[in-house]
Parts: sequence; C-alpha cells; structure tokens
Amino acid sequence: MMSTAITLDTFVLAAVIAYAMGAIPVAYTIGRINGINVFQVGSRQAGATNIWREVSRKQGAIVTGIDAIKGVSAILIALYMGLEGTELLVPTAAAVAGHWNSPITKFRGGDGVVTLMGASLGIAPITVFLGLTVGTITAFTMHKKLNHPSLWGGIVGFIVFITLSFRPDSNIDPAIVYGLTGLGVAIMLHSIYFHKRHKEYFNAREKQGEDLDVTITQDRLS
Repeated sequence: MMSTAITLDTFVLAAVIAYAMGAIPVAYTIGRINGINVFQVGSRQAGATNIWREVSRKQGAIVTGIDAIKGVSAILIALYMGLEGTELLVPTAAAVAGHWNSPITKFRGGDGVVTLMGASLGIAPITVFLGLTVGTITAFTMHKKLNHPSLWGGIVGFIVFITLSFRPDSNIDPAIVYGLTGLGVAIMLHSIYFHKRHKEYFNAREKQGEDLDVTITQDRLS
C-alpha cells in the first residue's frame, strides 16, 4: 500500500536515483585501472566475480563491497524520501536494472547479485545479514568450481533469508519477501539467458580448465 504522503513523482525520483547508483560501473572501472576490459575477458560481465578471477581477490573484494554499498545507498535514500515497506521494492528493482544496463558502458553490466544483496540489507538488515554471510561463504568456497559463484552464493543466501523470514517471530512483511525473491529469480533468469547467449565464452573457459587438468596430470606422471 502506498503511503499517503508519497506521490508518483517521489517514486519516479527514487527509482531514477537508484538506477543511476546501480549503473555506476565499479567492476569496469577497477578493471580499466588494472589494464583490462571486463567485457573482453572471463565471463565478459562487469561483476565482482570476473574481477576476482581476472585481476585479483583484493580487487574483487573491493568491487563486492562497493556494489553492495550501491544497493544499500539506494534504499537509504529512498527511506529518507519517505518510502517504506513494499514501496522499497521499486528502488531495489531500479538499482538492479542499472547494474544490468549501465548507460556508461553501452548498457552492459553484470548479474546484479551483490547490488540486490546490498538493497536487501537496507530493507531487512539482520535477516539479510545472516543470509548474506552464508551466501558469501558459499560463493568464496565455490568460486573455482562454478562459472557464476556469486549467483549461487546469492541463491543459497536467499534460501536462508526466506527460511528466517517466515519464522513465527519474524516481523518482515511477507510481500517484501515475495518481492525480493522475485527479483532474485529475475537475476537468475538474466544470468542464464546471458550464459546461453554467450555460451562460447564459458565453453572456452571449461576447455581451458580441462586442458590444464590434463597438463597437470601428465606432469605428475612424468
């Protein structure tokens, strides 16, 4: 339900601000500073995972932190503007959309998992923090085994979030849980679509991994 003091103009302004924050190309900028174009290496996406793999873990952690701050900031600004409850789903979706399609990088971007996590943290801090912790551990543990560790970390984190949100002692509006889950599903579908559309990138990566395994095995046998 829309707050009585909130007008359509406020919603539009909050969405525009959130989109602009989400569109800040952090991974692309960090990559350029380190001499690479994230859209030409690895997964060809502007995200923390690609920076983690193609630049360094330190730089990947920096991108993760800043991308999360983008999401949190979008929600804090929306709260300051008077939005609350399910109304916060509007700037959340806008921030993710900005991360997907940044005008600065010709409407290219990343999965938006970390940005969504940041926005969710602004909406339900304690519950999301617990889910985020489990999801982050999952992503870091599986980053060498999966093409999209941040995506799978996000999925695990959301499962934890949903489980905690529906506990009897939870004070989170179920509509918010459904909304954030819907955005999580949208991110998953967006990632799957990108993966299928550019499967040659990931097939090449898997082939390189297989060649490396063969080389290591031969070296051990010789």
